[in-house]
Amino acid sequence: MSASSGAPTNIVVGTDGSETATRALDRAAALAAALGATLHVVSAYADRPGGVPSAGVSLDAGWAVAAKSAAEKVVADAEAKARDAGVKDVSGQAMAGEPAEALLRSTVDRGADLLVVGSKGMQSTARFLLGPIANKVSRRMSCDLLIVETSDSGR
Repeated sequence: MSASSGAPTNIVVGTDGSETATRALDRAAALAAALGATLHVVSAYADRPGGVPSAGVSLDAGWAVAAKSAAEKVVADAEAKARDAGVKDVSGQAMAGEPAEALLRSTVDRGADLLVVGSKGMQSTARFLLGPIANKVSRRMSCDLLIVETSDSGR
């Protein structure tokens, strides 16, 4: 955090491109633009299908490439949206792994002073499940955490 104002200067936000995750992205971008903070967008993806044992199982290499490619598109779209919202310094990264772990790694790697996540996510294993993510990261944070109300009832 900025020593003089206490305002965040380095923000990480997680997204999967869903409507609910976009609400968290919008809030993070608005904060970053207003504060002149750096914004780093993270989209996690599974590098193997869930529930498939790794030992002795051949995975189609195309599956992992497609998952990474989809996450990279989500990141590129989110970066463009943040720039459109007035964020001057924005970057992004598609990260293999479980979403909460990817976000926690990114906050440490980036020296973030604020992590922004949504309160709810899409209810599908193929999506970035932000409800459980918010719960998981809140217990292990090394920086401040903003949980944006993203459920339909919060609108």
